[in-house]
Amino acid sequence: MTKPVKVIVDTDIGPDCDDAAALALLHALADRGEAAIKGITHCTSSPYGASCIDAINRYCGRPDIPIGTLSEPDFLDNEKYRTFNRYIAKHYPNRFNEGEEVLEATYALRQWLMEEEDGSIVFIAIGPLRNLHNLLLSEADVISSLSGKELVERKVKELVIMGGAFPNGSEWNFEMCPLSAQYVVEYWPSPIMFTGFEIGYDILTGKSLFDVMPEENPVRKAYELFLGQSGARHSWDLTAILYGIRGLQQYWDAEEGGRVSVATDGANQWCNNELKMHRYLKRKMDPDKLAQLLDELLIEAGRR
Repeated sequence: MTKPVKVIVDTDIGPDCDDAAALALLHALADRGEAAIKGITHCTSSPYGASCIDAINRYCGRPDIPIGTLSEPDFLDNEKYRTFNRYIAKHYPNRFNEGEEVLEATYALRQWLMEEEDGSIVFIAIGPLRNLHNLLLSEADVISSLSGKELVERKVKELVIMGGAFPNGSEWNFEMCPLSAQYVVEYWPSPIMFTGFEIGYDILTGKSLFDVMPEENPVRKAYELFLGQSGARHSWDLTAILYGIRGLQQYWDAEEGGRVSVATDGANQWCNNELKMHRYLKRKMDPDKLAQLLDELLIEAGRR
């Protein structure tokens, strides 16, 4: 039997409900023995992100997953980014509403990486790259004598980024913090796979949550609050999770032999360059078939 993929996920859960579905998908794949979740970090300043993540983890049967959060103020923290994470944080059991303190993200990431074998971690980023930027800039400390960049180089097998639009374009995650996107894309030392805006856009998932899951399911509730009704949503973040755990398989092809660059406004461009370990996903499977596959996995998570 193939060993489960050891994974760390960095999410901005709150601005879009597909982050909640991405966590549900991650749990479904863990339930199948395909993923081992080492930790999850939240990459905005919202005080409700960590609680929302923990509530979904708990509902899906994994209440002890370590969680970290960005400690900087005023990054994507206002009412329009709280469409569902505040509600879930306040209405579902979670450690942080019960008094436990959440770890600071850079500290948590350094600790989690240091604990794992070399070259063993798949890192999946489904939000702006603020936490990854801070990790790369971190210096040796009591956790490790290695810098953040050295830790990543030693411990991370591959980084999967939901960001950009390919071969050239603009996308929200990069636009929200272009400096972080520029730095991570340029200096991250492991191979990177990008799943761009165009990959998840035509894969509409989530309607199955309303058809099958109980009203109290927190992922269903996230979709209801974000959409204002029952329905489906683009699957940007879900594609990153699926690739990170299962790879290309029959789902996608990959464009190789180049590098991604990010401009000061967050726009990205693909350039030929054999020296950079960058790739991006290209469509292969019919989007409707991928949506069906993802929906079937979504309704497995936390089912009770």
